[in-house]
Amino acid sequence: MQPQIEETVRQVMTNDVVKVQIGIRNSTSSKVTQHLTYCGSEEQKLATLRQQLQDGYKPPLLIFVQSKERAKQLFKELRFAGMNVESIHADKKKEERDEIIKRFRVGQVWILICTDLMSRGIDFKTVNEVLNYDFPQSLVSYIHRIGRTGRGGREGKATTYFTDDDKQFLRTIANVMHKSGQEVQDWMLKLPQCETREWKRVEKVPTVRKIITSRPKANVPKRFLKKVEKNMKKMDKFKIPATSQEFEADPADTAADDDGFTVVTE
Repeated sequence: MQPQIEETVRQVMTNDVVKVQIGIRNSTSSKVTQHLTYCGSEEQKLATLRQQLQDGYKPPLLIFVQSKERAKQLFKELRFAGMNVESIHADKKKEERDEIIKRFRVGQVWILICTDLMSRGIDFKTVNEVLNYDFPQSLVSYIHRIGRTGRGGREGKATTYFTDDDKQFLRTIANVMHKSGQEVQDWMLKLPQCETREWKRVEKVPTVRKIITSRPKANVPKRFLKKVEKNMKKMDKFKIPATSQEFEADPADTAADDDGFTVVTE
């Protein structure tokens, strides 16, 4: 239960309410093998994902992104690459989402891209792998995401990508992994602890990320592109018309060397 909901319940309900907690609070299943993968920048995340999929993965695979716009963008990239992929987001009708989830459950869809909002309330019992393409916006979100795999006593795998923009939140996730018996690099555990207000801020206002695309032009500022196009139009006005005239060298300007090659003399 999220802290905000728990606080609301305490304010509304009577003192007779009893809270039952199973397991350790803010912990993950030992059945799920967790990894943190550094990608450097947003541009490198797509390349890292493609390489990971090429190296081999065990479907069904659930990929989390932070918004419906990014779900659409990643879907286009993976579908263009020939992947068996679908996405669910708020812009799709309920009938469409239900059909996609049904196909995902029976193995007709191997990769499903979704957001935190779309995945809540959906029980995926057979998910083998979870990939956090976008870093989770809270600890609760991380636990909820990777909890989609390793269910019913099965083993699962969870990979989380992070960039330089995500480093301030990294230690919180690394600590949870470490407490769950996962292998974590020492430098991650020595990072400065992120303040609670920073987590609250990113929950309300997610990290601004570049669009997911393999087109280099998409990451270039629009004002720069407009300036380039304007300059190209100016250059077109000064282009020298093509001509079919051929220029012949003056025999007096050429001489043959000892090897039979013709060289130009001044």
